[in-house]
Amino acid sequence: MADCPGYSLSGVAASLLFILLTVKHPDEFRVTGPALPVLAKVGEDALLTCQLLPRRTAAHMEVRWYRSDPDAPLIVHRHGAQVAGLQVEGYRGRVEWTEDSADEGSVSLRIRQIHPGDDGQYWCRFQEGDYWGEASVLLQVAALGSSPNIHIEGPGEGEVQLVCISQGWFPEPGVYWEGSWGEKLLSFSENHMLGEDGLFYVEDTLVVRNDTSETISCSIYNRDLKEAKEATIVLPEKLQTELATSRVTGPSQPILVRIGENIELTCHLSPQADAQSMEVRWVRSHYYPAVHVSVDGAHWAGEQMAEYRGRTVVMPDAIHEGKLTLQIHDARISDDGEYRCLFGKDGVYQEARMDVQVMAVGSTPHITQEVLKDGSMQLRCASHGWFPRPHVLWRDGGGRAVPSLSEAFHQESQGLFQVETLLLVTNRSVVNVTCSLSLPGGEEKAARLPLSGW
Repeated sequence: MADCPGYSLSGVAASLLFILLTVKHPDEFRVTGPALPVLAKVGEDALLTCQLLPRRTAAHMEVRWYRSDPDAPLIVHRHGAQVAGLQVEGYRGRVEWTEDSADEGSVSLRIRQIHPGDDGQYWCRFQEGDYWGEASVLLQVAALGSSPNIHIEGPGEGEVQLVCISQGWFPEPGVYWEGSWGEKLLSFSENHMLGEDGLFYVEDTLVVRNDTSETISCSIYNRDLKEAKEATIVLPEKLQTELATSRVTGPSQPILVRIGENIELTCHLSPQADAQSMEVRWVRSHYYPAVHVSVDGAHWAGEQMAEYRGRTVVMPDAIHEGKLTLQIHDARISDDGEYRCLFGKDGVYQEARMDVQVMAVGSTPHITQEVLKDGSMQLRCASHGWFPRPHVLWRDGGGRAVPSLSEAFHQESQGLFQVETLLLVTNRSVVNVTCSLSLPGGEEKAARLPLSGW
């Protein structure tokens, strides 16, 4: 029995500890958000709401809305008033605090003029003293793009390419091709690209036989909005149009141009036809965005790639004969590569491809020499400012090629190449060597080093 008092005391202490752990702090609360995502279309307003539980006024609390960092809030309310100077860039003037049921702890954030960058998770935090609770709200941004347009590219022997294009979609949509009987057709290629406005541009290509009599449709579907837009093309009708039996030709050889010079891309419609009422489009790998678009003889700037704005002009001297030349001013390294010139009318396009090779001739090589411990000579040849990567060649005094010990190329931030090559000379009968660097177009720079007396 002597142990009973101690046993009772331990039991009381355990009970008190249990009570302390299970009784809630008088300031304790929780926050809830909507069970489902909030869906908002681009350009409209979105209303995000969260609820304080148990329901009570939040006028004496601090409430803040933020994305990923509480210290970078969209808006902060403290003791019933908005706190100035804390709002993160990008939401100033676009967010508004609403308190339709503030006495019951319900607060809302209105975001005006929704754009794709607003898509994602938001947090609503209530804080009272040192205690806080928060809930997340998922905002799904959506945009229904333009009605698709199907055009034909390059009707020729055996097959044609159908290209379905549309723009202004968010998030990335699904694209489906169907034949006359509703059968699914597989895309040959897909290009879904984010534009400067954060919306998706869609360019899907389907390859079919050119003797088909089918009606083919292209549907573009927004999964969030559960809405689609569709276009249909009747192939036999399109293959009877003016351009279906024409072709476009361009230069057969690469166009060589130095950095800073003008590039001229000329294409001809054959047989000759007046191109004044046609769409002529110069592009790189995809239909959109374009290097330059000319519609009815006028520049169509809305679809031009940012890097070509203000740098292109069409010289339409022979447009009535179906000949146009696009001039690109101030050639730069990014202009290097393949271009496509498309003539289009009534949804049918013919194209020619041409290759532009941008060049930069670098500095005159500089050769330095070093005598090694074994008595051999190591020569180092360096140069910079080349594009594309130059061909390096060492020659002896008789003009014979000598294999280099090593070659190293480094591409600078501007895209130009630095070159360093080493040559090991062990034959003392060699009296001079030449280091030369050359480009595919034949441009060359060389340096000669006498080796007498080593």
